[in-house]
Amino acid sequence: MINSLVRKEKSSHTLPVSAAGLVAVAMAVTISLLSSPPVSAQTPAPPVAFEVASVKLHKPEPGPLRVSTAAESGRITFVNVTLKACIRQAYGLRPYQVAGGPGWLADDRYDIVAKAAGPASKTQLMPMLQALLADRFKLTFHIETKEMPVYSLVIAKKGSKIHAVKDDGNGLQIGADPEHPFSARNISMAQFAGALSRDQAFDLPILDRTGLTGVFNIALDFVPDDATSTDTAVGPSIFTALQEQLGLKLEAAKGPVEILVIDHAERPSEN
Repeated sequence: MINSLVRKEKSSHTLPVSAAGLVAVAMAVTISLLSSPPVSAQTPAPPVAFEVASVKLHKPEPGPLRVSTAAESGRITFVNVTLKACIRQAYGLRPYQVAGGPGWLADDRYDIVAKAAGPASKTQLMPMLQALLADRFKLTFHIETKEMPVYSLVIAKKGSKIHAVKDDGNGLQIGADPEHPFSARNISMAQFAGALSRDQAFDLPILDRTGLTGVFNIALDFVPDDATSTDTAVGPSIFTALQEQLGLKLEAAKGPVEILVIDHAERPSEN
């Protein structure tokens, strides 16, 4: 479940410098983790470091706690964030996938502003953020596979209501629209389980144990977990929708989960 960038770093054990929402469904933001197109030979590789970067301790302000993370247009602006939250952003991880390290990783709060040398997408900015974390926080880590509580995605008692389709050649497509909070084309069950895992409604990873093979076109209608009392939408929860609309369900189980274990981190020096 840890993205391919993490796996590439695992041999060096050093981060050269993170999930969610199917709901609403912010699962659309996970597409880059599931299917990244190859870079053509004519396309120059983006730089692996920011041109300029500032890391400062956040100055507390009166009132409610405000946290913001923006990564777009070649720039990241993180306000009042912890190092642990930055790691999750940089590597696309859920809270249960980051372990170890000193206590201040989840307590100290920073304002981080960094700018790339030119235009860069969020996907391109994340390796630069990883390089920043390694440079300024001296961050190193290793990857472990840990047996832990999970959800198993299985076929419900009345059987599956979805059928494999022929791949239309356009690859995996995940999106959301007003009619379908979650929709996907050419998606395997393993990919579907991975996308569900990144939804804020789930505090545990989800493993595919349906036994279904091939790819599927899926439309799922439910009330997002982050809907407020002022929202007018009504409908089933995602748990109910899975069973009633797809003939699938989630069961509590245990299974192997890859986690990032922090070996070393230091408070950053002043700019």
